[in-house]
Amino acid sequence: MQTQHTLGPWRYVRENGSPSTGQHMIKGAIPGYLAEVRDCGSGDVAANARLIASAPELLAALTDAVDLIETLAPIEGDTLRNARAAIHKAVGPNG
Repeated sequence: MQTQHTLGPWRYVRENGSPSTGQHMIKGAIPGYLAEVRDCGSGDVAANARLIASAPELLAALTDAVDLIETLAPIEGDTLRNARAAIHKAVGPNG
């Protein structure tokens, strides 16, 4: 899998909420912000930001787990199909 997203680690930071910077921000390994997570009233915005910030590590861990399962115990089932679908959703058709 060729990584196309901004390399991690990503981290969630709370900023002051100035007009040019939101309150819930995702930062990457290089200076600057990757994303701003806004409160749309559908959940805990800080929890959403933490989940987004963990995306690179989650993707890597899931990819490693699928590779290990396919190598050691090549089985099929809903869990493995769901894991592959989640990886495909994250990396897109060219990943």
